[in-house]
Amino acid sequence: MKLFTHTIVLLIFIIAACQKDTAYTPNNLYELRLKQKITGKEAEEFVNRLHHQSVTREKNEVAFYEGSKGAAIIYITYYQDEEAAIDNYQRMTKKISPENSVFIHGSFLEIEGKQVYRTFGMGQTHFVFVVDKSLFWISAESVWAKDFFISYLKYLS
Repeated sequence: MKLFTHTIVLLIFIIAACQKDTAYTPNNLYELRLKQKITGKEAEEFVNRLHHQSVTREKNEVAFYEGSKGAAIIYITYYQDEEAAIDNYQRMTKKISPENSVFIHGSFLEIEGKQVYRTFGMGQTHFVFVVDKSLFWISAESVWAKDFFISYLKYLS
């Protein structure tokens, strides 16, 4: 009986651990549907290709959303601790802030009680922020990007 109980407890922990990663990428969000999600090596390579260089060796997840409104992407990098996530957030925002890249008009804002860096570029609005040990970058069509972002923050809370 003890072995059975221990097995059940172990299965619960394994399932809970697996669900943690998917908790950040809902199937539906702000009238958009999750069309594709990439993780692991595929996500790492996707993010590195996007930057034309190796920028991450951490665990990554990229979720692509589409709907009648258009498209949005949620990029998530998982770090070992919150300090590493914050450090990378600060380095990333510092690097794109001088506007010597494809991003313009970057600014730090407080949205729904969350410290967020918002910038514009490539026809989209981008939001960068940290939750616990994870760094998020959200890209969405500018017309409704803030509404999508606020919906996502509410989903996370």
